[in-house]
Amino acid sequence: MLRTCVVYESKYGTTAEVARAFALVLGPSRTCRPETFSEDLKSSDLFVIGTPIYNGEVAPSIRRFVETNASWLREKPVALFCTCIKLHRGRTYLTGLRTFLGEDVPAVAFGGRLRTADLDRDDRNALTFYGKRTGFILQDRDLLDLKAVAAYALALREKLECIDLMPEEELRARADRFLSAHSECVLATGHEKAVRATPVDYHYADGQIYIYSEGGAKFAHLVQNPRASVAVYDPHTSMEDVRGMQLTGSVEVIRPGEPGYEEALALRGLTREALAAFPADLNVIRITPDETVYLDASLGNEGYAVRQVVRDRTFIPSPRQQRL
Repeated sequence: MLRTCVVYESKYGTTAEVARAFALVLGPSRTCRPETFSEDLKSSDLFVIGTPIYNGEVAPSIRRFVETNASWLREKPVALFCTCIKLHRGRTYLTGLRTFLGEDVPAVAFGGRLRTADLDRDDRNALTFYGKRTGFILQDRDLLDLKAVAAYALALREKLECIDLMPEEELRARADRFLSAHSECVLATGHEKAVRATPVDYHYADGQIYIYSEGGAKFAHLVQNPRASVAVYDPHTSMEDVRGMQLTGSVEVIRPGEPGYEEALALRGLTREALAAFPADLNVIRITPDETVYLDASLGNEGYAVRQVVRDRTFIPSPRQQRL
């Protein structure tokens, strides 16, 4: 499985918070500061390097780390980020680091936090002088947007998924066999702040998931948010035999009498006459996946990444993105 190393510096905690978010989304991962970086971390597949901006400059420890390790970092997929108050200057703060690593290295700036009460004397004096020189007003600010951080981390993860891909036709065939061999899943639905995960039986046919239900709280989500995710997996006892699949896609709720209802019943060998004795209507949830994530530890033995992804939208990575 592809591994990420997040190297960061943080004095007041904001950059550390962003680094932790990157590590969670890009996991499996390790986070460290430059002084605790160890030789074994050089084998990581992706490096994310983050720095706060003080007085218009990156943290000295991050600059030293990049300059010292530039020779081998240039051979690795690397992404840079900074946290800053002057967000409009954004990536310009990272120009110096990109000089060492390459101009095509992805770089992004996130809004930072400034709590004047937390500043030590040296930083307060430095920012006061900086304000007199540039017009910067020293006051509390909170520009951190963790939604933006998560979105960017997901984009990096998507680029990572371009490494060691199985041919799509073969992956789809394996997905079909896996789903056809199982009949139980966990259905995840949600709307706004409410979420729900429901163990249910399913039937797989022609690339779609069919779930049959008399009703329940999950429909409260589906009538407001016609999106759902399904997880199917094998029992496992160790990381060597992990195998599972997650499908995410659009949902149609088919009620009795609506188009496609009797065809959906026929997939399970049911008829309208047979359902006449049921005490309630039987509804059909039909999920059409647009993303399939297949996790199979044995794929590593075949030279593929153990996590494979198929999306029904086109994603054509650039040469640099292929490395990421």
